[in-house]
Amino acid sequence: MNMKKIILLLTLFSTVFSSCKKALDEEVFTDLGSSNFYKTAEDAEALLAAAYSASRGGEIRTESYLLTGEVTTDILIQRLGSIALLFKAAEDFTWDATHPRLIDLWNQHYSAIYRSNVVLDKVPAISMNEGRKKILLAEARFLRAFSYQYLYKWFGTVPLITTSEVMISDRPKRATEAEMTSFFETEFDKAAADLPAKQAQFGRATSGAAIGFLARHYFNAKKWTEAAQTAKRVMDAGTHDLFLTPNRIDLFALNNEGNKEMIYVLPLIPQPNLGSTYISLAAPNDYKFQFPGKVNLAADIRIRSAFLTLFNAADDRRKAFLFQYINTANQTVTLGVDNVRSFKYLEDPQGINQFSGNDFPLLRYADILLIRAEALNELQGPTQESIDLINRIRNAAHITPITLAAYPTKDLLRNFILDERGREFHSEALRREDLIRHGKFISGAVTRGKSAQAYHVLFPIPQSEIDKNSNLVQNPGYQ
Repeated sequence: MNMKKIILLLTLFSTVFSSCKKALDEEVFTDLGSSNFYKTAEDAEALLAAAYSASRGGEIRTESYLLTGEVTTDILIQRLGSIALLFKAAEDFTWDATHPRLIDLWNQHYSAIYRSNVVLDKVPAISMNEGRKKILLAEARFLRAFSYQYLYKWFGTVPLITTSEVMISDRPKRATEAEMTSFFETEFDKAAADLPAKQAQFGRATSGAAIGFLARHYFNAKKWTEAAQTAKRVMDAGTHDLFLTPNRIDLFALNNEGNKEMIYVLPLIPQPNLGSTYISLAAPNDYKFQFPGKVNLAADIRIRSAFLTLFNAADDRRKAFLFQYINTANQTVTLGVDNVRSFKYLEDPQGINQFSGNDFPLLRYADILLIRAEALNELQGPTQESIDLINRIRNAAHITPITLAAYPTKDLLRNFILDERGREFHSEALRREDLIRHGKFISGAVTRGKSAQAYHVLFPIPQSEIDKNSNLVQNPGYQ
């Protein structure tokens, strides 16, 4: 287990519950008055730690990311357990404005935004090392833009709150598309200018993360020139690269955490509120864990068999799936149709009950390469550069490279890149936005027999927020 990660996460956890208790009251958007104004460098660090903690969320964050990003697509289904109805609503496109996971994601990201705003509002007046202050403010700026980017991809335009001095009675209307776009394009760049290329503590924001998420913004907005150029900025920086291993899924091994391919992750350790529950949700109910102390939860997160047809039998990435297992009776069990499991995140030897320390990747260098490859194809059609970028990832997966001659048209290469992204990024919650960008999210759901409508490309704003703010207009289709 990465000691720097443990130190950072425990610091965030303890800071929130000792130094920043008032920030937990999400009903009040301003609570720092002259009597408790932050004055020291330690106070500044505590404020930033609280912002990081909110942006990380608890152990259900990975669960919620997968619910929105993959259960709504052609990859995941979930059966059994207390969360079955929540996941079934996502699978069947029957979610509504009271869905608990949508409420959770809204609240956690706005909590991170509020705490980041406190940092940006209060820290400039604190007397401390100016170099450290500049980095700290850039981290807060990154965390705020990061949270807004996730809210935007789930809910569309949202209230763009950029100060901690906003009261409940003053909650603003939803921003315009132009305002949201301008915010992302300026804030990520501003953060990148002051962030270091590397951080001493594992999991903190870097310049590469800020530029990378800006590239993803351009990518999903189909601003192909800007997406290609911004991805190239990450590549040219030379900080990150593909992590080459004899087995591609070793990229996600616990002893390889923090490797050069991981640009930004959700860092986790095997403790309540700080760990992942994924492996306990994905393992079959009678799965025999290799290490003692693990708890198998009732829920079953499974892979759709149709998705597995994207993989060549020789593809190293296919090893991430559990097709057979040894059960608690020491019998070999073969998993059937729609019952294979993704074990991209393997058992944590130090896992406690359902909690594991497997990091959840949010941005990898492989994504940067495929962003540029897809953007170049949209701009120019198939080129050798796009093919070479794709083949860098295929070579890492020990699978046969593709040739330019095999993909002579833009449409052919576009479809191949979408499939390649599925093979590379399954279980990382990117599938929904990829399908939306390709115009296949709704049509794919309809093909699966779901009653998906055009408005389902966005989730509903939580009804609790609509009830609190008369200026907040619900997304079409959910009124």
